[in-house]
Amino acid sequence: MFFHTFMKNLIMKPKKVPESYLEIDQKLIQIGGKVRQLRKAKYANYEDFAKANNINKVTLNRIERGESVSTKLFLSVLQKLEITSLEEFFRGL
Repeated sequence: MFFHTFMKNLIMKPKKVPESYLEIDQKLIQIGGKVRQLRKAKYANYEDFAKANNINKVTLNRIERGESVSTKLFLSVLQKLEITSLEEFFRGL
């Protein structure tokens, strides 16, 4: 009986989602815009930046458009942009 009640409560409890996917997508677009702004300060063309830093240009373009990429790739791009503080990067977003 205990197991049945436990499972029923587990299954029936609605999961709390802190933000809608739309809000998350908007944040990714803001993050991508900031990456683009920082990249343009070094290279006007994303393809040149990608080539000079051994980054796949499609991956860089996806980040700048706010599309989902792996955390590892995202952090690699930030490193190439000489971002040393994640806190500083995300401030104001």
